[in-house]
Order: sequence, then structure tokens, then C-alpha cells
Amino acid sequence: AFNKKVYLKLTTDVMKKKLLEYGVLEIKTHNGKEQWKPKARVQLINNDDLEILDRYNSEIRGLYNYYSIANNCSEMHSFKYIMEYSMYKTFACKYRTSVVKIARKYKRNKVFTVHFKRKKGEIGIRVFYNEGFKRKNPNYQSWVDNLSTPYSISTTSLTDRLKAERCELCGAKDKKLHMHHVRKLKGLDKKKPWERHMIARRRKTIALCVSCHKLTDIGKKD
Repeated sequence: AFNKKVYLKLTTDVMKKKLLEYGVLEIKTHNGKEQWKPKARVQLINNDDLEILDRYNSEIRGLYNYYSIANNCSEMHSFKYIMEYSMYKTFACKYRTSVVKIARKYKRNKVFTVHFKRKKGEIGIRVFYNEGFKRKNPNYQSWVDNLSTPYSISTTSLTDRLKAERCELCGAKDKKLHMHHVRKLKGLDKKKPWERHMIARRRKTIALCVSCHKLTDIGKKD
């Protein structure tokens, strides 16, 4: 309690637990002290740019919404820093380049920006979270759970995935693709890369280039 009132505090342990849960944090010990380092999320490299950006934004907003009435909610800046550089590393891993080059390519007016096409063909933009972490006044009239709903990976249409001409396993571009289907994800044993990919994406289909199709035993099954 703080001045005989309930006191919500965003602790280092809370942030640490959440960052580890998201798989964006690597902890190393130096001279008995923990050193936090951002970590790439390789499981996201087959997502499109907008999906990756939206994933990080959703997770940042989720924690901020819950702790926005905390007296020390400004600590969210530390959480955001790890998330931001994890995202840079994820993009760098996806495009097999450096964090510096990714920042140079995507930053507009110092803000990480992703361009995308809307349904009618117009170009839209989405930016990395930059709305700050100002403390909000508690609403004592209606206490509700402000945790955001769990993020789910969007399902891009088969047509769009084929038009992308990008192998969803190795990332090769401009290739002829084979669509492989399974009846149930539960039937996959997670031992093969393509099975792990399908389970992670919650998809019963995967678009493979000819090389990946031959290297796996999918080709034998089809």
C-alpha cells in the first residue's frame, strides 16, 4: 500500500518475465550482474513486415494498458527499448542484413515505418509505437482487466501468398511454389522444419519452392 491506497508498480521482474515469455530477451551475467540484450524472434521471419510490426506494437500496448495507472509506468521505456531492438534484429534476420541497415531502410523522421498496400491499392503506413508512456488517472468507477487480448497471427490469403513468390521455409524469392496441405496440425510431430513452421503459423498449408519440396519428405508424400 502507498498512503493507505493500493499501489500498482511496474517492477523489473514483471518486465523480465514478459520479455522472456515473448522470446525477445537474452540474459548474460558479467561480474555478478545481469546484462539484458535484445534477441531476434526467428519464428517470425516468414511473416510479412506489417505482421511483425503489429505483433510488437500489440505486445507493447498490452503491457502499457495494464500498467498505465502505475506511478512508475515510465519504466515502460526500458521494456520498449528491448522490444524495439528485438524487432530490428528480427527484420535483420529476415533479410539477412545488419540492424544498422534495417534502421536506415525503414526509419522515416527517426520513426520505424512500414509501408503496405490497402485493399483498394492505396499505400498505407504503420509506425512503431511512439505514443509515450504517460501515467493515466485510475478509473475507480469501473475496475476492469486492461490486458489486451492475445495476439494471433493473421491469415494471409493463399492467393496473396502465391503471388508473393516467396518460399515460406527458406525465404527464396521469385520461385515457382508448391502448396502443401495437411488435414490436422495435431498430426504433425514438430521434428521437421516445415512442420514446426506450420504449427507456429497455425496454418494447414505451406508454400514451398521446388528445392525445399524435394529436400523434405513432403515430395514423397504428395
